[in-house]
Amino acid sequence: MFGRNRERRERLEAQQRWEAWTAGHVEPPLGPDHQEPAAVPVVDDFLPPDLRMPTREELAGMLMAHDFPLVLDGEVRACSECGAYRKWIVVSTPDGVWLRCPAGHEQVEPRLDATWYNRMSGPTTGQHATYEECLRFLGH
Repeated sequence: MFGRNRERRERLEAQQRWEAWTAGHVEPPLGPDHQEPAAVPVVDDFLPPDLRMPTREELAGMLMAHDFPLVLDGEVRACSECGAYRKWIVVSTPDGVWLRCPAGHEQVEPRLDATWYNRMSGPTTGQHATYEECLRFLGH
């Protein structure tokens, strides 16, 4: 009971402080010698096309390195072909999230999705023309 009364009193005091502050900060009306500010011109886009990031539709996929073991549903994810369990390359495509082990085996991981990828990946550090070029950049 006392907590609700205190909260109500604090809200009322904050509202009164806000009203007192806004009453003292009234903007004067524009006089005959003052004009409305000029409209800001609409600019298309300030970056030249070669510096713009591609849209999500233009991307074939995004890759990130995941050097540590990947734990899904309480178990360490290992490659089904060679048993590798670290140094993954995680690939996010419109078809789903794929895992690539250091030996080059690729498999889709249905327990991962684009939301997981976006949460785990950092900012984009580069764009590459081919998949192989990106793999070399990430050390595979």
